[in-house]
Amino acid sequence: MVNNVKIYKLKHNEFEADYYQYAPHMNQDDFCFYQFVGGNPNQTEQLIDQLHTIKHEKAMLVGIFRFPFQFEGKKRFETAIDQYYHMKEICDSVAFFHGEGMLDMIHADTTVVEANNYFRSLEDELVDALENMVSVPGEMNIDVQDIKHFIKQNDGPLFLHTIESDSFDQPLKNIISAPYLPDNYADGKQMILNIGYTREVDMEAYRQINLRLHDMFHKADLVKLGSYFMDRPGKKFKITLLVNGIEDPFPQPQHFSKTSSKALKFKKKWENLFKRSREGKVSQSKSTHTSFSQERHP
Repeated sequence: MVNNVKIYKLKHNEFEADYYQYAPHMNQDDFCFYQFVGGNPNQTEQLIDQLHTIKHEKAMLVGIFRFPFQFEGKKRFETAIDQYYHMKEICDSVAFFHGEGMLDMIHADTTVVEANNYFRSLEDELVDALENMVSVPGEMNIDVQDIKHFIKQNDGPLFLHTIESDSFDQPLKNIISAPYLPDNYADGKQMILNIGYTREVDMEAYRQINLRLHDMFHKADLVKLGSYFMDRPGKKFKITLLVNGIEDPFPQPQHFSKTSSKALKFKKKWENLFKRSREGKVSQSKSTHTSFSQERHP
């Protein structure tokens, strides 16, 4: 298992502040999660540019896309669908959240600030789930290469979710499901399963939870099974599911046009040349000014 893997998290609206701090340290073994809230048409070009910039660093890039609320209007939702497919095209994989489902998780009198903080925490749970999967050693380990290979095997969205409970008496679907998550996760093509257990979990309980999970995800091939011991009292499980090959939440728009990486590279090349040209002129101007100053003040 690779122990020095780093997991980076970048938000679209904080990109400039964080990316240039992280970029020198990123390598091909690392993961980078990029969070974006869809719907604003003025952010589409910036979204594409930022994703291509991160992609250049060679870390595995996973997009986290949040669809807007229904009350924001049809036009904004159509824009978000377009942006989702741009993200899916560029990233190694993408996971999505339904904004409308997030609203179902809060009370009507929740303040906007509190709601936004809570929505971000739900997205952060996804990142935490992957970090737990690759960083916690166990009897049957799941390492970084397992996950990277798994993600690259299928171009469909990812379902990544962790549940923790001391009772699984109710149907698993009721425990795993949430209104903001994809509802077709059980139809995925492949699955990685990681099970944590506490001191008092017996073999029968461990067997039963495995059987129930396999029954629920019978359509998916189990690629890797991991398990680890949580050294604390009680009879509790912590289960992380990573499923690939689920369906996209909405059909790809007919008018959607893919990002041309060649055109983007050409644009970046000319931007850099223009920048260097300006820097050269400024430098030359400063040099000339210094020369004149020296002539005046020998």
